[in-house]
Amino acid sequence: MRTPEEELARALARYEWVLAHVADGIYGLDAEGRVEFVNPAAVRITGYPPAEQRGRDQHTLLHSHRIDGSPYPREECPVWRALRSGRTVLAGDEVFWRADGTGVPVEMIAVPTVEDDRVTGVIVSFRDLTERRAAERQAAEIDRLARDAAASRALADRLQQALLTPPPEPDHLHVAVRYQAAGHEAQVGGDWYDAFLQPDGATMVAIGDVVGHGSAAAAAMGQLRGLLRALAYDNDESPAATLRRVDRAARGLAVSSLATAILARVERHRDVPVAGRRLVRWSNAGHVAPLLVDPDGTSRVLATPPDLMLGVDPDSPRRDHTVDLDDGQTLLLVTDGLVERRGSDLDEGLARLQEALRDVGGQPLDYLLDAVLARLVPGAGEDDVAVVAVRAYPEGRPRPAEAGPNRLPPGIP
Repeated sequence: MRTPEEELARALARYEWVLAHVADGIYGLDAEGRVEFVNPAAVRITGYPPAEQRGRDQHTLLHSHRIDGSPYPREECPVWRALRSGRTVLAGDEVFWRADGTGVPVEMIAVPTVEDDRVTGVIVSFRDLTERRAAERQAAEIDRLARDAAASRALADRLQQALLTPPPEPDHLHVAVRYQAAGHEAQVGGDWYDAFLQPDGATMVAIGDVVGHGSAAAAAMGQLRGLLRALAYDNDESPAATLRRVDRAARGLAVSSLATAILARVERHRDVPVAGRRLVRWSNAGHVAPLLVDPDGTSRVLATPPDLMLGVDPDSPRRDHTVDLDDGQTLLLVTDGLVERRGSDLDEGLARLQEALRDVGGQPLDYLLDAVLARLVPGAGEDDVAVVAVRAYPEGRPRPAEAGPNRLPPGIP
């Protein structure tokens, strides 16, 4: 059994061990605010050895001026207020000044010691807030960047959505479009589509993808789409000739972005009566090849010799290609976000698309597009996705209800 002296020595040893190992700085001050003891954490944080602190006025040593350099009156100091009031004082935004003259943000609690109803000193415990403040600044900066990115994404989205207009619905052709944004915030891309009627009633469809992401890509997309639409609207030149003119105009107008694109014209065979077969004439500027889908879901990729993407060489040769579009068949144009995946090549992606089409090829066109997107891009993907589909219906029968009513711009026959 220990004697009272041994118990006291043991208790004191425990207190000394705690003082030596806690992370917070701890001071013991006398009734005049002079340092009586200081623990190792306080020495480490302030940089003053114990011998340079004991017996000195703590406020004068560590706390004599504010962060802006103005004097800090003793009577306003939390420690001094605890000494004078005899009440515990908490302070969450203070600065102690290190031996090297740098400030350290601290939060502190000053607890007065009272003997015989008289304040005999104060115990000051303080915590270095340097890492916390750095984390707060980092969090604030991340939040600012996130807000900026969200604003940039919203601006690009609004620009993109303003340009991705609803397609026309010419007689016995059903045009359906889809656009799905990428999942990455502020990574809106340059994917676009277009569909419009020429004055002679031919249907033009286009799809493209500007290299890059963000507002710059969306802006370049808008410029290229506008150029293509304007140059293709009121002439009967071939899609290849129009793409050449778009490329030259973009160079002359300093629209310097690289882009892939397909421009296609759905027209009549010129040597066949009006009720004859439709013909698709298209040119491909480095884009994913179109597909032709039969009513039973079988499909073929309309692979052609590759032409250069837009923005490389406006004088490079471009070729036209043709294919018949029979009643019930669907022409499908997509951007690479639908078929390309990390770790697999384009051929594998097109094979997955053809497999999906086998199951839904005979379904209404809107259902087909939604089913394909749900299967190939079930969530937000790594890239934007744009899709344009054109399905032909027999002219000897009424337009199917699933295709919706005709929708033609004014002046189009």
